[in-house]
Amino acid sequence: MEYTPLLGKIHRIGLFTLVFLFPLWFLPFTQDILNVQKQVLLIILVLVSLIAWCAKTINEGEFSVYTSWVHWLVGALVGAGALSTFFSLWRYGSFWGWPLNPSESFLTLLFFVLVYFLVSQTIKTREEFIKLFLLFATSMTVAGVFIVLQLYHVFIIPFSFARNGGFNTIGSVNLATLTMAVLVPLLLAFGFGAHTKRLRTICWSLAAVLFAILLLMNFSRAWIALAAGLCVVLALGFMNVKRGVNFRWISLPMALLVIALFFLIFHFSLPFAPPPAVEILPSFNAELGILKSVFAKSFLFGTGPATFAFDYAQYHGVSLNQTLFWGTRFASGTSEIIDWFITYGLLGGFALVALLGTAVFFALRLLIRPREDNPLPWMMGLGLTASFIAVIVAQILYYSNFTLSFLFWLLLAGLARFTAAPEKKISLAPSSWKSVVSSFAFLAILIGSVGLVFMQGQKYVADLSYVQGATLISRGEQEKGVAKILSAAALNPGGDLYWRNLSQVYLSQLNQIIGNKTLTTEQKQQQSQAVIANTAAAANQAIIVNPANVENWNVRGFIYRNLIGFPGADDLAIDSYSRASALEPASPFSLTELARAYLAQAQNLGQQKDTTGKRQEALDKALDNLNAAIALKNDYAPAHYLIAVLYDLQGKSDQAIAKLEETKKIAPQDIGLAFQLGVIYYQKNQIAKAQQEFERAKSLNEGYANARYMLGLVYDKEGQKNKAIVEFQKVLELNPDNDQVKKIISNLIGGKPALNGLQPAQPPVQENPPELKK
Repeated sequence: MEYTPLLGKIHRIGLFTLVFLFPLWFLPFTQDILNVQKQVLLIILVLVSLIAWCAKTINEGEFSVYTSWVHWLVGALVGAGALSTFFSLWRYGSFWGWPLNPSESFLTLLFFVLVYFLVSQTIKTREEFIKLFLLFATSMTVAGVFIVLQLYHVFIIPFSFARNGGFNTIGSVNLATLTMAVLVPLLLAFGFGAHTKRLRTICWSLAAVLFAILLLMNFSRAWIALAAGLCVVLALGFMNVKRGVNFRWISLPMALLVIALFFLIFHFSLPFAPPPAVEILPSFNAELGILKSVFAKSFLFGTGPATFAFDYAQYHGVSLNQTLFWGTRFASGTSEIIDWFITYGLLGGFALVALLGTAVFFALRLLIRPREDNPLPWMMGLGLTASFIAVIVAQILYYSNFTLSFLFWLLLAGLARFTAAPEKKISLAPSSWKSVVSSFAFLAILIGSVGLVFMQGQKYVADLSYVQGATLISRGEQEKGVAKILSAAALNPGGDLYWRNLSQVYLSQLNQIIGNKTLTTEQKQQQSQAVIANTAAAANQAIIVNPANVENWNVRGFIYRNLIGFPGADDLAIDSYSRASALEPASPFSLTELARAYLAQAQNLGQQKDTTGKRQEALDKALDNLNAAIALKNDYAPAHYLIAVLYDLQGKSDQAIAKLEETKKIAPQDIGLAFQLGVIYYQKNQIAKAQQEFERAKSLNEGYANARYMLGLVYDKEGQKNKAIVEFQKVLELNPDNDQVKKIISNLIGGKPALNGLQPAQPPVQENPPELKK
């Protein structure tokens, strides 16, 4: 028994620390410095609080229960989430969240439910409830002030990534504004019901700061959420007026409602306010279209928690291709409620709606007909109900994230406690079966917690290793970088991102080996074989881990397309891009890349005997896919460009030029297009036009060595030796180990033609400037 007070303190410290830190928490050690870090914080502190509470309960030999209909609906929601995760497109991603959306994962849902349980069952007094919500409100106020400072470029965090006006600890300025709007009715009600002047001052001061930030942010959906909460406060307040209750407090929420409606209706902005935060999301109609498509295939369980990105890729409409955001992939939709139906299915969606309806119904009933034994004061219940309805409105109108979802579960826990039946005590006497069951449950929780922390720790260390590896590779320390990424993949083999990116690093290594002139042909072959095997294995492992991700198939296609010439590589590239196109049918990208694979296959077949028919078949399929891509997006420059390349391969240079000139109007800033057009003009001996295009390519990127190489040849043909030397010297600066360029410069200085003694060839440098490569 002597440990009981200590265990109680640990339980409350863990829970209250979580509530305060959650809106502010981030660490710059992983790829995702917000969501992953918040998930880890949530898991660790909830487990600390839960284990301490369980130990305290067993030590006391008594368990207190507050029963509520809300509890049953929360259980139903968890059950629906478990089924949806089991039938998910990608179980690993749905359960853990990363690398999809950790805030939407089933694991996060479980721990939010544990927060709900701990708050609704273990926070007993009015003072503790007030302290809990004031801690969160204070933290959100600090986060809000930080957002304002960031937007005005007053940077107080000494990290380079934080010296950006868009960075904040919530993740989205609009979502932070929504969260603050939800808190205002709660703080007003807590202030009106405060039993001390000090508490009233704190509540109203926080509400005033949050409302001032709302005025600066001026986000329309935040005004709607706030107006919904204030309407609840006013409606129930006027009902109490009829009972003769003092109504002077109603004037403040009424004034705030008028201000909110004014800003909402007239779209007025304060003259010194920062520019509004622009966030691109799918439209409601687009999201409803995705919902309809998902229900046609898996209406009962949806596609699985956190899988909206896959749904968007497969089901978004073609009309988006006519906008600037046609290539954007969204991890969330516009509405959290619609997202829930899409990913959790009809079962999970109805469970959520039933939970929301039940919580609101019992809260309103108790506010309209108060009980004498209300566990929390009427005004506190009013604030919880108003803010809970505000958060429902917010999640109908907008998507959610970690912080807003955390507040949702805190408010739900508060409502469950407000509407709960009187406390029941269950004895856990040492000799009873209940004591045995509780001890066994505690042991299971303890062991499960240790296992979960270990697995989560492995994933965390894996991501640290991956970030370190990527940093090393960017510094040119490729071998060390690859070792780090391999370590990350070994620690977390379920992360498709590691395998996908590892395959591209291996491909880069292969290109370096092939271009290494210090190696003999035999050494190149030996080293290349091992790297090719590693490249293919990593690309295939990403597919094995997660076949639902279109990016994995696109990267696999890219890998094998670059290996065409090796047996079977062309078929694997074609198969990969075909599967990618099936997963993202409205996008022209995979179709265009599939056409590239067919073109590469045709070029490879052209070097073999008796393959004329197969080569023509490959070219025909390339053209079919390019036309299909253009049908999806008529201004898709890469597809038009590749049609010109196809014509050039067929010897139809005039048609190729016409197509490139047409494409030039669509994409005047496309550097590769300018270069290819210049090459064809050069081949047709239209030197003036070739010079114009190469100079245009150079103006788009001064470091594009290919354009300078060809421009040097053009100047040489025109007899402008000095200009040619300048261009080739610049090419040599960009490619210091290139012996061919050195020979060309020597020829030019000696008054000889640039290619004297050399075989005419394409520029022996990179296909695209480094900064433009994907």
